[in-house]
Amino acid sequence: MSDWRNPKYDLRREAHPVFAQALSLSLAVITLLFLTSLSFEPAPREGGGDYEIIDIEEIPETNQLRAPAPPTRPQMPVPTMDEDVPEDITIPDTDLSLDIPLPSARPALGGGRNGIAGSGENRVHTAWEEAPMLTRMVMPDYPPDARSRRLEGFVELRIVVDASGNVTEADVVRADPPGIFEDKAIEAIMKWKYRPARLRNEPVSVRITQTVEFTLRGR
Repeated sequence: MSDWRNPKYDLRREAHPVFAQALSLSLAVITLLFLTSLSFEPAPREGGGDYEIIDIEEIPETNQLRAPAPPTRPQMPVPTMDEDVPEDITIPDTDLSLDIPLPSARPALGGGRNGIAGSGENRVHTAWEEAPMLTRMVMPDYPPDARSRRLEGFVELRIVVDASGNVTEADVVRADPPGIFEDKAIEAIMKWKYRPARLRNEPVSVRITQTVEFTLRGR
């Protein structure tokens, strides 16, 4: 191959000036095109046709308002026969549904200094770890006079549930209307049966309040 090389032409030596000239020319053309495009302004298209105009409106951010929390329901004091009960003993809030005729036990919390009234086997606790639960309910007889007069009402009783779950005492706390349903309420509640309350994992006798309702629905 070296026998055919013309010593007058050295391609390696002449390639560098040619490449530099080509690069300079390319940069000049690119610069000219760039400057020309900056001044280019497209002409609006003329002709018929329908155009849809879109208005962009800025919508302010919506702040969500939260309703204030309901006020705390006041706690009600619990009536008791013991004189040494602290005045700040209360019962927790209870949601009462008037549409359900079944009564709900409302235990009286608290008690004497040790939560016990009486002594020996007859002592009655007014504080416990596990409340008594109603397991058998006997519906009271409706007084004939109240039925004929279409009267409805309730009787609130303070009862003693012993360690076997039997009702041994029942005293009227209040009645509405008074003098109508008290006897029938006591007669029925003495037949009720409870799962006894427990204190220190032992069944105990306790005093609670229980409401017996008299309604003509379903009678």
